[in-house]
Amino acid sequence: MTNIYQQIWNADQQGNGIAALRPGEETNSDLGYVIVDERKENVGDDFKVLKEVLIPENKMHTYRLCKKLFDNYALARAAREIVRPEEEQEELDFINAIVDTAPIQVAKSYMESSLNLQISDNLLAAMIKETWFELGRAGSQHQASGFEHVFIGEQSSKSSKVGGYHFWFKYYLDDAGQISADDEGIDRIEYKGTRYQGASSPEEGLLIPEVVTLSLVWTAPAGDNPANLQSLELKKPIGGFFVGCSPECLIALGLVRCRTNAGKITVINNAEYQLDLHRLDAKPNAIRTFFPRFRRAELDDIIITNSDNSSTPSTPAATPALNLEADDDKKNIGSFAIIAAMVNPPAPEGGREFIQLINCTSAVASLQGWQIIAPNGSSFTLAEQGLHPGDIFKFQIPAQQGVLRNKAGEITLKSADGTIEKKYSYSSEQAKNEGSVIIF
Repeated sequence: MTNIYQQIWNADQQGNGIAALRPGEETNSDLGYVIVDERKENVGDDFKVLKEVLIPENKMHTYRLCKKLFDNYALARAAREIVRPEEEQEELDFINAIVDTAPIQVAKSYMESSLNLQISDNLLAAMIKETWFELGRAGSQHQASGFEHVFIGEQSSKSSKVGGYHFWFKYYLDDAGQISADDEGIDRIEYKGTRYQGASSPEEGLLIPEVVTLSLVWTAPAGDNPANLQSLELKKPIGGFFVGCSPECLIALGLVRCRTNAGKITVINNAEYQLDLHRLDAKPNAIRTFFPRFRRAELDDIIITNSDNSSTPSTPAATPALNLEADDDKKNIGSFAIIAAMVNPPAPEGGREFIQLINCTSAVASLQGWQIIAPNGSSFTLAEQGLHPGDIFKFQIPAQQGVLRNKAGEITLKSADGTIEKKYSYSSEQAKNEGSVIIF
C-alpha cells in the first residue's frame, strides 16, 4: 500500500526540508539539520528543545516567505481579520513559490489519482488557498484560518490558552531563534517539559527526533490587531509538531489529509502517527487544525548476528500502546527478557545503541519502572510502554556517547520492584563486530 505521507516527507528531505537529528548524530551542513534535544528529566524554562538549527541559504526561500505571513493575523480570538493588499500579495507570493516544490507536486499527483481529476498549477494554487487560507467559522470563532491556527498559533476559546501552534520553525523563531541578522531573537517561549500520551515523562517519542510533544507558555505578540492589544501570556498544556519539514511539506501533508481518503494513521521514518484533522464549519475542504499525534515507534527489520557469525533476519512484532484503562494488577504483572542488543553501532555511537526486550508472559504487561543497567554502571528507567504477550520493544539508549562496552560486558535488567534481576553477558568476540546485533 502506498504511504503517501512518507513519500511527501522523502520528497521534502530532497528539497527544502532538513534532517531532524538527536544530539551526537552526524550532521551535514550542506543539507541542513535541526538537533532535537528532548529530555526525560526536568529542565529549566529556558531549555532549548530545538538545540541547533541550520537551514542552508539555498533552502531558505520558502521559509522566509512563510515567515512574512506570521504577523498578518490578529492574535485575539474575537478580533475581526483585516486583509490588507500587501498581505494578500504575501500570501500569493508564498503559494506561488511552493506550487512547484517536490512535496506539493507529490501531493498533487496523489490527489489527481485519488480524485480522478486533472489539476493544473492554477487549480493547485486555488486548492492550497482554499484548504489552508480560507477564513470561516469554527464554533464561536467567526474568522478562523487553518494557516493561522497551525503555522502561527492563536488565542484559544479559553483566553489564557494557546490554540494550534504546530509548526516547528515558528517555535524555533519564538524561542529566540534567528535565520538572519535582522531577526529579533526574542525569547517568547517557556518550555514546560516533554509530554507524550499525557504523561509527565516521555516514552518512545523521546527518541524520535522528527516529532516533539511538549508543554509551553508563549508570550504571544498581538499580531495584526486593530485594537492594539499588547502581548499575551498563553499556555499550551500539551501540543506538538513535526520537526524538520519545510513549510511546503506541512502544506502538502495537510492537503492530502484534508482532501483525500489517505487516512489518519501513518508511519513516517519508522514512527507511527495519528494525523489529527478538523475542518472549518460547513467547509469540508478547509482546514481548522492539523497536527501529528505520536503513537509508537515502528521497528525495522534487522539482521542479527549469532555466535556462529551466521545472519538471521528478525522482524520484531509491533508494540501497541498499553490500555491505560486496564486494571493496575493487569498492567504491571509479567516478566521481560532481553533478547538482543546493538553494543557496537557505527560511529558516532551516541543514540545508536539499542536493546530489545520481549514480554515473556501470557498477559499484557507494562515496562514502567523496569531498569536497564549498562556495563559502565549507567542506569535507565523505562517509561510507560504496554506490550502484549510475545511483543518486542526496542529501547534506544538516550545517551550522547556509547555506554555499552565494545568488549566483554554484562547488561542487567531489573524489575520495577527489584524482585527480578537478570544478567546478560556478551564476549569481546561478539562486541568487536561493528554494526552487528548480538542475540542472547
